[in-house]
Amino acid sequence: MELLEERKLKKETYVFVIITFAATFILQLGIYAIAGPLSYSSPFWNVALSGSMFMPAVVAIFCMFYFKSKALTRETIIVFTFFLIYIAIFLFESFFQPIMGNVMDKPIFSGIIAVLGILSVLIMNIKKKWKDGLKLSKLWLGTNLKYYVIIPIILALILIITPLIYYFSNLGAPTNEFNLYMFFNTWIPSLILFFFILWPSYFGEEYGWRGYLQDRLFPLLGGYKGVLVLGIIWGLWHAVIIVLGHNFPGYPILGNVLMTLYCIVMGIIFSYAVLKTGSIWIAVILHLINNKTAPVATSFIANSDNLILGSIIGTVILAVFALILLRSKVWKSKKIGETQHL
Repeated sequence: MELLEERKLKKETYVFVIITFAATFILQLGIYAIAGPLSYSSPFWNVALSGSMFMPAVVAIFCMFYFKSKALTRETIIVFTFFLIYIAIFLFESFFQPIMGNVMDKPIFSGIIAVLGILSVLIMNIKKKWKDGLKLSKLWLGTNLKYYVIIPIILALILIITPLIYYFSNLGAPTNEFNLYMFFNTWIPSLILFFFILWPSYFGEEYGWRGYLQDRLFPLLGGYKGVLVLGIIWGLWHAVIIVLGHNFPGYPILGNVLMTLYCIVMGIIFSYAVLKTGSIWIAVILHLINNKTAPVATSFIANSDNLILGSIIGTVILAVFALILLRSKVWKSKKIGETQHL
């Protein structure tokens, strides 16, 4: 890699990481100073938690404009516009009240914006000229479309097997009843609905980490070191909110260690999928599956009675899958060092 290009990538990496961490931590600590301890019923904390998920992509978009990225085509800007409009409306509805009411506890109006945004992506992927306008920014659907089926199914099976282990080993019980029919009957429709109305939340993290930052770390460090560092950064980004009681209440230090390990493992899976397809949307889908499986499984399969033990078991099972993926030649590919950066 030429020295000038390496310096450019390092500068863009440092600027992105510093701004993302600073903005996220300031938001969370600011809300803590205003509203007090973390409360999921507080409109202040609703804004803080949602705003944190949006932050990486917002900073990535800022950096792309600031550093005059070649990926800022007309088609890419259209997708970004829907994303940013959604954020403004969603945060307003989260703090005040839904403009048009709710569906499944989600505001309808911002959901309509999200649906229009994802439909615009699908439409622009039909025509070659428009699709080419999305390719460099990783907003096209990509290649190797079979991975849109293979990786989500494997991830979903692992995430379902884990609570089944809790249940049959007496490590946990469902909050409602053990009912696999009700699980699938609730889980599958919710995944479809939430993809269309909540994709900006997962896009908010994935476009920052697996899009912008990955495209800089991998050419600088290579695939193996790059995915490790990316996972550590992603995990540490959760540090303040975990100390404040999110994910691992009562375990500020151990919780951060477990979250970082989980992010490393999950980051390998997500990054592999992005490398194989060349698209960020596969990571958005995987992130959605990860976040929306556990709540339904808790109701109809089981949740671990021991938060720490349950987290370790889940991470270890996922790590087996991640280690298998690390054997792929994709991590050694020359294309990693020749990436046309966002």
